[in-house]
Amino acid sequence: MNIGLRFKQIRKLHKLSANKLGNNLGVDPSTITKIENGNSLPSLKLLIAFCKYFDITLAEFFKDDDNLTPEIQEFLYTAKKLTPEQLKAFSEVFKTITKG
Repeated sequence: MNIGLRFKQIRKLHKLSANKLGNNLGVDPSTITKIENGNSLPSLKLLIAFCKYFDITLAEFFKDDDNLTPEIQEFLYTAKKLTPEQLKAFSEVFKTITKG
C-alpha cells in the first residue's frame, strides 16, 4: 500500500486542500505534501490524528481500495454516513435503478 497516495485519496474525497488539512491537524502543510508525494512517512501520532479527523479507523485507512474508482469510494463513504432509514430508502432506489 502507498500511504501517501492513501492520504491524498482520503483528503481529496473530503475536498480538502493539503494546506487546510495540515492546519487542521496542527502540522505544517508541507508535511502533508511530503507524505502524499512519498517523500516522508507520517508519524504514528499524525496517522492517528488523520484517522480521527476523517472519522475512520486505522483498519479502514489500511484497507486496500485500489480496485475501487474514486466515484465508488465516495459512494461508499457517503453510504456509511446514512441513517438506517436513509439507507433503507436508498437501497430501494438502488434496486429499482439496477433492475434490467
